[in-house]
Amino acid sequence: MSVVELEVGRVAAYEVIGDGVPALLFPGGPGAAGSYMRKFAELSSSIFTNYLIDPHGSGGSTPPTSPDQYSPEGHARFYDEVRAALGLERVTVLGHSFGGGVALAYAALFPDATSTCICVAGFAIGADVDAAEGGEAAAEMEAMLSRHRSAEWYEDARATWETWTERVIAADGGSEVDQMMRTVLPLYAAHPERPDVWAGIEELRRDLTFDLVAAKAWEGGLYQNVDLRPLLPRISAPTLVLAGELDLICGPAQARRIAEAIPTAEVVLLPDCGHLLAVEAPTAYAKVVVDWARRHPEA
Repeated sequence: MSVVELEVGRVAAYEVIGDGVPALLFPGGPGAAGSYMRKFAELSSSIFTNYLIDPHGSGGSTPPTSPDQYSPEGHARFYDEVRAALGLERVTVLGHSFGGGVALAYAALFPDATSTCICVAGFAIGADVDAAEGGEAAAEMEAMLSRHRSAEWYEDARATWETWTERVIAADGGSEVDQMMRTVLPLYAAHPERPDVWAGIEELRRDLTFDLVAAKAWEGGLYQNVDLRPLLPRISAPTLVLAGELDLICGPAQARRIAEAIPTAEVVLLPDCGHLLAVEAPTAYAKVVVDWARRHPEA
């Protein structure tokens, strides 16, 4: 792990995987450290030099001065500060889940620094916005959750899922959120019963840790009301929107909304795959990302 100095005595921690054009990788959460993205980095290491950056407040990076900076736009501004401190010029931005939304925000806010944008299982709108527009994403979520009703772990996972927001806001320590995530992780996969997928889930359970302040800020109102669509038409870089057809939180309903706002975006849905694309479909994920990146080389 390396550290780069930022302004006002702050630092950002990062690691580098791969050999190619520079890419900034943004983890989900918010609040997960950059190590979350190691599998994604390994799968694209033939074409990208991947910078796995700890978000502000997570891992070894200094926290922000205000909770509102945990928004996608706040994260994007932090990552651009890190890019400049690292001496990088134009970069690919690639994010997963919450990080996918951050990648979109980054490409919109910093077009001169963005060569290409890859949004993996990302989102455009939050729960309250979706509800006001008919609840398409919520219906998709319920259908995906119901796929696992017969699993022995489902009852505990679903109970944790249904009480997630209030439990995060009431939590006294980050370890509580970490344990909650370990409980619900199987819900994110289309086929957690597959031995290879279950092994990937167990690896995530060991490695994932979350910054409690970021999680509280997100669940305390940022998530419910987020709407990135006003920003998205500002994206000029080639953009790939990649999602699993059976993703419970960032599936086809979210991908469609992103595509509607970025008419030039290329949308790819991986069949029979959930939210954990790099775990569930590593070969297919790598082929889509690498092939697309080769068709859109850095300018």
